[in-house]
Amino acid sequence: MANSGLIVNPEFRGLGLGNLIKKAAFELSRKKFPNSKLFGITTSPAVMKINYHLGYRPVTLHQLTDDEEFWNGCKSCVNYDILMRTNRLHCLCTGMLYDPLEKQNGKEKNIKEQVGTVS
Repeated sequence: MANSGLIVNPEFRGLGLGNLIKKAAFELSRKKFPNSKLFGITTSPAVMKINYHLGYRPVTLHQLTDDEEFWNGCKSCVNYDILMRTNRLHCLCTGMLYDPLEKQNGKEKNIKEQVGTVS
């Protein structure tokens, strides 16, 4: 499941709208598709920060998807040439992934570590 393409009008930047929109899209995606990996690509440090706080992690582009429809969405980007010349291995965009299984395993691991330290 991809969540990409967030653009906040410059007049309204700095008000937290991007954060609210990304959080709402994230929560809706998790509700409708609780076991799906969520991913997106961005060049925006602000979007990377929001995604990171939602639990996404940066990944290489080939870890995202092999779905041609997703990659066709990049055709209008100025960086598309870089993406295609490198067989979708490199771009100026950063791939970000939220994997619910990783989050679940991470919580289980943290609980086991905490229980293991109790004497």
